[in-house]
Amino acid sequence: MSTAATHRHAKRAVLRGTLVAAWMVIVAHAHAFEQHTAHGGPIKGLALSPDGRWLVSTSFDYTAVLWSLPALDERRRLVGHEAAVNAAAFSPDGQLLATAGDDARIRIWRLAELLDDRREPEPRVLDGHTAKVVHLAFSPDGMTLASSSWDHRIGLWSVPDLRLRTFLVGHDGPVNVSQFSDDGASLYSAGADGHIRLWSVIDGRQLTSLTNHGWGITVMAVDEARDLLVYGASDGAMRSRSLSGTRPAVDYVVEGKPVLALNEDRATGQLAFGSSDGRVVIVDSATAGIVHDFHATSGPVWALTQLPGAASLVFAGLDDHITRIPLGDGVQDADDPASARRFHPVRKLSNGERQFARKCSICHSLDSSDRRRAGPSLRGIFGRRAGSIDDYPYSPALAHADVVWDEQTIDALFRDGPQVVTPGSKMPLQRITDSRDRHDLIEFLKTATGTPTTN
Repeated sequence: MSTAATHRHAKRAVLRGTLVAAWMVIVAHAHAFEQHTAHGGPIKGLALSPDGRWLVSTSFDYTAVLWSLPALDERRRLVGHEAAVNAAAFSPDGQLLATAGDDARIRIWRLAELLDDRREPEPRVLDGHTAKVVHLAFSPDGMTLASSSWDHRIGLWSVPDLRLRTFLVGHDGPVNVSQFSDDGASLYSAGADGHIRLWSVIDGRQLTSLTNHGWGITVMAVDEARDLLVYGASDGAMRSRSLSGTRPAVDYVVEGKPVLALNEDRATGQLAFGSSDGRVVIVDSATAGIVHDFHATSGPVWALTQLPGAASLVFAGLDDHITRIPLGDGVQDADDPASARRFHPVRKLSNGERQFARKCSICHSLDSSDRRRAGPSLRGIFGRRAGSIDDYPYSPALAHADVVWDEQTIDALFRDGPQVVTPGSKMPLQRITDSRDRHDLIEFLKTATGTPTTN
């Protein structure tokens, strides 16, 4: 490490706030990584409101959080999904917010209700997909919502009456992203089959395949005014091409790690990509030149967005916080790409603690006061009847399950899976096939949960 880098490390300071609006600012020379925490699990998606006043993050903890800008203060926690929340989108007028997740459902929230602290919001639920929904997009006039799903379909929903209009069927695999044309008459979509397809919104016909990349296309953006189609793929390609076919395709990065996030700042024409190894690449679409290329985090970048004016970037991934960084000249790598994270710590652990960190900690806490996780606290788990913690919104299947948690039932849960031990519950499939790993996890839990037992 250089002397200058060592000096920068010495100047770092960490400021901590409250649990509800916990935040941390790490000062790095002239560049600061701000970390803002309001979730109890990794963050999958980010959505910026059209007026730039609000940001929404979606998480594995089954919730979305509404943040106010520019301060990035937590304004409202949105509860209701029954699995990880993958995506969010604001309507063009900013009055509606759509969220969707692994429960295959879409929820429509009214911003006015979210900002009214006197009442609980009552979202409308849209059912129809049979697998997780991973992306949402409103038409320019706000009259139609498109939902991209791993059931190989795109749902088109009428926004005025919140009813399903039709499903677009044609992708040979999961659909990862869709976007309306500027006039709303057409829809672009991309998926794991490597195709970017163009559809007629009026009658649901597939018009053509614009691209067959060969590898799965994970993210996409279309800018018709700039004659630009941009996408990222599972083979690491970050590529653009002319919609009209008048210019050759441009590869910004080739043979990198899978690309998981993409954002276009329409005002500046800058494109921001995020990859599975924490790399962020920002490109000027007019010149095809790379503006920034830096390592942002030690894990995947699942979502990113440039804030108004492209002066700063917010990104998220395998942590329970969102990070904001100013995009000045010479953005530097994160200080310690191998730094520990709560869900995948790098410090030396016992095997049982490692199993808990990797298999349990995303959904469950050992602290009875931690209400931010998707699942209930494991404090006092041994001898406790399933579904018995007050104020936790259990599924009916778990609330009425005839299960008492002990060494045998916990072992069976990870050996056979929740679909066998607690069928119909919200618990995700999480198995541990090695009997020694299950034994070590149980021994760790017997001490860590505050209720040690004997055989």
